[in-house]
Amino acid sequence: MADKLMATPMDDIQQINDALDDLIRRALEEDLGIPIDAETSPEDLVRRDLTTRTAVPKERRGRATLVAKESGVFAGGQAFARALRYLDPSATVEALVPEGQTVLPGDIVLHAHGNGRALLVAERTALNIVQRMSGVASRTRQCVDLVEGTSARILDTRKTTPGMRVLDKYAVRVGGGCNHRIGLFDEVMVKENHVDLAGRSIEEVLRDIRADVGKDVMITAEARDEAEAMAGVRGGANVVLLDNMTPAVMGAMVPKLRALAQELGQSVELEASGGITHKTLPDVARSGVDRISMGALTHSAPALDLSLNLEFHDDSGGAGGKGESGAASSGARAEVIRRDDEPGTLDLDLPATHAHGRMARRIARQFALTEGLPQSEVETLEFVVGELLDNAVDHGGGGAARELEDLQKDVRMHLLVRVLGPDEAADNGTLWSVRVEDQGGGEPGLVRSMIEPEDGIPDLEDERGRGFFLLAQMVDELDVTTSVDGLGLALEARKGNGRAAG
Repeated sequence: MADKLMATPMDDIQQINDALDDLIRRALEEDLGIPIDAETSPEDLVRRDLTTRTAVPKERRGRATLVAKESGVFAGGQAFARALRYLDPSATVEALVPEGQTVLPGDIVLHAHGNGRALLVAERTALNIVQRMSGVASRTRQCVDLVEGTSARILDTRKTTPGMRVLDKYAVRVGGGCNHRIGLFDEVMVKENHVDLAGRSIEEVLRDIRADVGKDVMITAEARDEAEAMAGVRGGANVVLLDNMTPAVMGAMVPKLRALAQELGQSVELEASGGITHKTLPDVARSGVDRISMGALTHSAPALDLSLNLEFHDDSGGAGGKGESGAASSGARAEVIRRDDEPGTLDLDLPATHAHGRMARRIARQFALTEGLPQSEVETLEFVVGELLDNAVDHGGGGAARELEDLQKDVRMHLLVRVLGPDEAADNGTLWSVRVEDQGGGEPGLVRSMIEPEDGIPDLEDERGRGFFLLAQMVDELDVTTSVDGLGLALEARKGNGRAAG
């Protein structure tokens, strides 16, 4: 029997957003010390921040950039847009990483633009929620990965943060897990205390409950030993929960329980729970159970380390400001924009480091997927982006910096990715294009000679030449010009229907 994945808070995006709104409202009430209702204006809320209302000019605009500081699974990005809605209805949030995607240190997760005061008031509330939800999703993904290759599914429990159950369980699903019952109202779970206080056998209690709730409600019977597990099957439980048993004990018990269910003409799922750790989880999954429920997914998941960096702008468009770690330098700025003026275009302006190149490659891949590019073409595009950015880092004037702290001066690289829609692609024969500009000088003619050597064979002693030559074989066109700012080179690759991907 499949898990009961109900069309309630877990599947209904409106209910998830309602839960976020309620949590955000209560969190802002705690921070600002006033009740919030439909009549409360954004100005009323911002005035309650005794620091911001005087320190930050009313008209100051700002940008917040959410950056991952550790690896994990991102969840809850809606919280930023919905928290800002209370304080600046005109604010915009651009999510660069979808729910459920793995992020690595340095990845830009989202940008938020809005009133500077609103960003300051909302940042902690939004960050607390997103870090919590991403932590739950990350812990769940770790467990799901540990049971890969078995038939076991990872489930949560009711051990959630009070007031956050809908969001905790949503985060479990984002991480690849399944939801157990939502509360006491939607499913039955008969535990030892119920049986002890009932004064009747497990079979009798289960049959009485079935008569009360009907055939459509799932019933789980907890068992402490083989006798209770057998009784659960005989009583007609949909799920028999094997509580605090070792993998070896469960491995011996599972075939007997399945045989009894088959003899009775019933279907039953077997669940392991209690005392399960990351170390024991693979063995538990291999014992043959169908489900593994773990309270640790939600009751003790560490928050994912995310940082919100803020920049503020004056009326003339100048920028300045600080994030969580102090003054923001222009060299640390990373801008990722989906172009409104050119649909299907992603524009990235980044420090010239290999860490930022890896981040840009992942963002470009996800963008191409969301734009509907076929998987085989996405793989080629991602490879081309990676090669061109590596070249920009190694030869673009930044000294082949690995991380931001290795970049001795403000050297940047610019990536433009364009994915054409089906009609536009059919008109001009191009599916996608990638353009990378660096700031390292160079002669376009020299690079062209590497792309198309006179004798048709690249110089085997020149790795850079071989790289350009091989890259040109993967696309329909690879061109090189001087960058727009005149400081370096621009390499542009275009791919159409003329050459197979990969």
